Amino acid sequence: MKRIFKLLTISLITLQLIGCSQNDNSSTEQPELTVTDADGNIYNTITIGGQVWMLENLKTTTYNDGTPITQYNFDIHGTNWAATGSMFNGEGFYKWADTADLNNASDEELAFDEYGAIYNHFALESGKLAPEGWRIPTEADFIELGNFIANDGNLGNVAGALKSETGWVDSSGNGTNTYGFNTIPNGYVTIFGSNAAGGILSTWATSNLTGNGGNTSSLIRKLIQLSTNDETLECIDFPMQIGAGVRCIKE
Repeated sequence: MKRIFKLLTISLITLQLIGCSQNDNSSTEQPELTVTDADGNIYNTITIGGQVWMLENLKTTTYNDGTPITQYNFDIHGTNWAATGSMFNGEGFYKWADTADLNNASDEELAFDEYGAIYNHFALESGKLAPEGWRIPTEADFIELGNFIANDGNLGNVAGALKSETGWVDSSGNGTNTYGFNTIPNGYVTIFGSNAAGGILSTWATSNLTGNGGNTSSLIRKLIQLSTNDETLECIDFPMQIGAGVRCIKE
């Protein structure tokens, strides 16, 4: 009888320990934060410092109010990609970033939207690109990101820590993708509406737009660029007619 009692006691303790172990494991598992755009594309996110960023470039072809964004085609739209005049009465366009060839960086063909979309200034200024609760970052947001990365043991290698491990031409160099941010060389779109610098550099638009007298032809947008310089995120003044990618930040 005593032997049976001992066996029952041991069994009970074992079951309790298993239960505690299972509870402990489940309590540490946190659901992954994702965000969905107007097209139904789902993006993973990451918290770096006090900021929450998408881990992919935006690729929505629909504004967050359900209105379609026009896909730019030179044969149809001519030079309208960079149209000036009032920035609020032009047409928003998107183009897919160039993933052709990839400088033989991958054995597999990438999806057409792998590098995200590139948007013209009307689309960027619409205020309707980002999913609800998200926005196009400011220059200050990127500076904060760069400062955190530098102070987190990557001084002198901020851009390198954010770059993807493949896809860059030799002269630009691949990165270490230390944080999973996976910065890909999406290039940009010129004022003539053509893709440029794919594989060579990465661009993201900021919401910073400056100029004088409301003349849109002279307005300047801060773009964040990564290329051969692995030290920092480069904040560069570009004419507003240049198209760039978007990496959203949580409001």
